[in-house]
Amino acid sequence: MRFGHPEHLPYVVAVVPLLFLLILALVARFRALELLGEKRLITVLAASQSRARLVWKMILIVLGTAMLLVGFAAPQLGTRLKEVKKKGIDIVIALDVSNSMLAEDIKPSRLSKAKYEISKLIDKLGQDRIGLVAFAGDAFLQCPMTLDKSALKLFLDAVSTDAIQTQGTNFRAAIEESASAFRGIEGAAAASDRNITRNRVVLLLSDGEDFEKGIDAAVDEAIAQKIRVFTIGIGTEQPTPIPVFNERGMRIDFKRDKNGIVTTKFVETDLRRIADKTGGSYYHLDAQTTNLDGIVSELERLQKTELASREFLDYDDKFQIFLSIGLFLLMLETLVGDWRKLNP
Repeated sequence: MRFGHPEHLPYVVAVVPLLFLLILALVARFRALELLGEKRLITVLAASQSRARLVWKMILIVLGTAMLLVGFAAPQLGTRLKEVKKKGIDIVIALDVSNSMLAEDIKPSRLSKAKYEISKLIDKLGQDRIGLVAFAGDAFLQCPMTLDKSALKLFLDAVSTDAIQTQGTNFRAAIEESASAFRGIEGAAAASDRNITRNRVVLLLSDGEDFEKGIDAAVDEAIAQKIRVFTIGIGTEQPTPIPVFNERGMRIDFKRDKNGIVTTKFVETDLRRIADKTGGSYYHLDAQTTNLDGIVSELERLQKTELASREFLDYDDKFQIFLSIGLFLLMLETLVGDWRKLNP
């Protein structure tokens, strides 16, 4: 069980002082009755009054009030997958998580800047279905295609350079994994939603240092699948050392090889080529660039199609049950008398 308004749960504690007050009132009533006269005589005169019923009335009041207060917190039971249909485009964000993205020529680092800009971009993308691919020397799907922006941001926050063991920057793997994400959502779609022509876009963020082969083949495959790749370069052309951090996140050194400190610099050549060949656009993030509104404007001009997603978790509201029980108990309390019939 979960609660839609957990901030209201503390109000349930109010039944404790309520119970205390009712007990005091009941005890005071019994004592007042005893003070009216001789105990034996009062017992005979008040024989028709049921003390047990008075106690039960008190219990009904406490339980009924507790049920109403629990219902006020909006209890929810169970989860279900709710299909959500909106109009938008399919987007995969491919984020470079190689060690060179730790360079601090863009403060606080290339990767931190990229994640910050992506988070802002997600908020502006409207009703588009978005997935997240992390890549370095290899690539994997960090978050499947979804309409749930909150879930997507949780996956984005978890991305780090430790996500992939194989280091390097492999654009081919990033593009291929992104294309696979599109095929995955197509395969999982209902029959009526398949084979529909949709605008598919990859947003590839990297510092541009690709030392792998096979970019052209991956780009040709993206073109064949009508996938546009918008590339976003991040970094400066000034050689920058790559920091090394300890387990507590403190910088302890810089990456080194036999020639000394290893440096990295931004290279835009491949990023521009990928964008030009696939019909996308190239953008550059540096210390002065604070947003990617140009990409948002371009994506907004693309034709939207109906998108369905079954990845949105919904909860069944059950507050009606608790409110009904609470009202029933309070009504029952008014119907329960505190007098009993005596045998003649």
